Parts: sequence; C-alpha cells; structure tokens
Amino acid sequence: MSEVLKDIINALRNGTVPAEGTEYIAVGIDDELKEIESQLEYVRKDKSAFKFIIGDYGSGKTFFSTAVREMAFSKNFVVSSVVISSEAPLHNFEELYRKIMGGLRVADNKKIPAFSVILEEWLLDLEDKVSAIEGISPEDNEEEFKKAMNKKINEELLVVGSIASSFANAIRAFYDAKYKGDTILAQAAVGWLKGENIGIEIKRKLGVTGSVKRENSFEFFRALLHMIKSTGYEGLVIILDEVETVQKLPRKDMRDQAYENLRLFIDETDRNGFPNCYFLYTGTDELMESEKGFKSYEPIYQRVKVEKDDKHRNLRQPLIYLEKFNNDKLIQVSKKVKQIHGQVYNWSPDLKITEHFIEKLVKEVTSGFGGEIRVGPRGYLRVFVDILDKAQMYDDYIPEEQFKFNDELINKAVEVEKETAHIVNF
Repeated sequence: MSEVLKDIINALRNGTVPAEGTEYIAVGIDDELKEIESQLEYVRKDKSAFKFIIGDYGSGKTFFSTAVREMAFSKNFVVSSVVISSEAPLHNFEELYRKIMGGLRVADNKKIPAFSVILEEWLLDLEDKVSAIEGISPEDNEEEFKKAMNKKINEELLVVGSIASSFANAIRAFYDAKYKGDTILAQAAVGWLKGENIGIEIKRKLGVTGSVKRENSFEFFRALLHMIKSTGYEGLVIILDEVETVQKLPRKDMRDQAYENLRLFIDETDRNGFPNCYFLYTGTDELMESEKGFKSYEPIYQRVKVEKDDKHRNLRQPLIYLEKFNNDKLIQVSKKVKQIHGQVYNWSPDLKITEHFIEKLVKEVTSGFGGEIRVGPRGYLRVFVDILDKAQMYDDYIPEEQFKFNDELINKAVEVEKETAHIVNF
C-alpha cells in the first residue's frame, strides 16, 4: 500500500489524477459509487448495464472514472478505459473496437494488454475440459487431442451465436501457432481478433477473410465476454471517457455517426445483448445542452436525458450529474492528502498544517478564483502538496506564517487546470 500512497502524492504534485488509490482521497461521491457498485453486482449475473456521468470541467469526472475502474478491478472485472479522441474516434466503429480491445486490463497485471492473456487462459480451460471429457492428453495423443480441441472451440463459440467462421479459424490458428512455437503467426491471429489490419498472405495462413466491422463486431464482443466469464472473471467494464469530444468533429454527418454508434451500444445493452458487460460514459454539461451535443441527435437524447434535481437526485436514472466541487469537499480532501503525505514521508503534518491553515488556504484559493472554485481541485492540490513538501523538508518553514497565496500561484493552479485530465492508461 505504501507504494500506492506515494504514487498518489506524486500524481497530485504533478497536477494529475492518480492512476490507483483514488479510494484513499475520494470525497463526496459515496452515493454515486454505491449506485455503480449496485450495477456491477447486477451485471455479474449475466446482465448488461450502462451509466452516463456528466459534469463540468473540474467536477471530478476523471477522478470518478478512475475510482470506478479500481472498484471494478477489486471485484475481478476486466476493464478497458478509452479516452474518446482523434486516436479513438467514436464515429469510427472499427477504430474504437481496436482501442477497446487494446485497452483490456486485469487486476493482476494492469500494465500488460490482457486480450492475449484472456485468450490463453480460455484455451487452457478448454484443454482441461477436453482432457476430462475425452480422457486424453496432448502428451498421450497430440493429433487426437488437437482434433478434440478444435471441436470444443467450435462448441464453445456456438454458445454466443452465429460467430463467423473466420473468428473460430483465427482462434484455432492461434492455438496451433502456440503449439508449434510460431510466435509471429500467433501474434497475427491476436491482432486480427483485436481488429488490426494484417496482410493478405497472413490472413490466408490464419484462414480468415475481411476484418472486424460494425456488422460483426457485436458478435466478437459476445465471444470475448464469454471467454472472460469462462476464465473466472466477473465480466467486462468499458469506460469511454470524454464523449464530449464528438462535438469537435467538423461535419454533422460524422457527429451523427458517433451518436448513432453510441445509440447502438445503449440499445444492445438494454436488450442484454452484452451479458456481463458494463459501460460507463463521461461527458460535460455541454454534451447534453449544446446544439452539437446530444440535442442534435434525438434518438440518443431521448434515451439519456434526465431532469436535474439537486435536492432529490435519482442516481438510478441512466445519467448522473456530478455535483460541483465546493469548499467543504476541498477541505475534506486536503485533510486526507495531508495524512497520506505524513504516512509516505513518516512525519506528523498536524504540527505544521493545522485545520485553521487549510480552511484559510481554501478560502484564499476560492477567492482567487472569484469567490468560488471555477476550476477543479487539481491545481489547488498541486499547490497544497508543495506546501506539505516544504513543511516536511525544512524545520524553519511554517506555512501559517510564511505561505502567501499570490498571483503567481493562482496562475500556476490555473495552468494545471488547462491541461485536461484523462483517465490514466497503465
């Protein structure tokens, strides 16, 4: 845990959202996270679900997404986090599919793309089933065992529907290539299954034609979900961050295509077409209200719009509006960060960083931003960690007496907020 806590402080010092350990500094999102947890419990029972998280810049969407990802990992879900951008365009279904597949991660090794691992675990599980049912092993009769495995692969894929023959061929080719130690062909099979472009000659060797398209990708997803569940995971969580990026697309037909792709995901989820799969989408208020946002595409707007009710918030609706960060939340998170800093650097920050100082600092910061926090807490926390560092490093540094919040620090905090926070990919 000590490494995670140190990583939290390092991230805050750099003005970024920590990749892990968000539960240690989370404030004011308990009810929202409980709703997501409830949905994940529902999804693990062969169901599918989704939620939109909407909030202005600085409301903590990226922080919230990271917290959901960590929760999913803790519950043994596979997770794929994708930031919608020109590299991961929502209007290009095939490219988005590739990004989702490439972003797959599991809790045991978050830094390694997980699709190959999941595929190998699935095949190992099938080997065990074949050995148990057929009473043979690859050591006893390699040829017969491979025949039985090919048959078992087909049987397993039939469970999820009419998978194109190329999909099964690619998996069998991967299995054979691993058997023979042909790393290049095995990697090509994985690449094709993930939607990557490969040469015609390699396709012939794999026994596949064409590539992943919108028309067949849902079947591929269902096969992936079946593999994930069969190998002992609870399911898949897909986080699509910064959906508001769609508004920047230059042409209306491109924006409409992006929203149509989103609608297809939502409708398929409503039909329970993706068992054991959960989708979390994030976006700004502008995504809901602007003329280039959801309002411009009625099918999607009708599915997700909700009336804002700050007093009686219904978190079960398809969309949750995050509450803005306020002074109380900033004070709460300051106290948590202070204690973590003390643990990481083995000192007692309470002696120098008093509650009075924190309250005074928050008041000065919010006054500097016009009397209320108009940007998120990242800029503030970067300044706060700098204060903690100096207080720990120098005996003669007394923040209550020496710290002055001036225009230079205001600008420093603002510059941090200008840098968009993305959910960090491992």
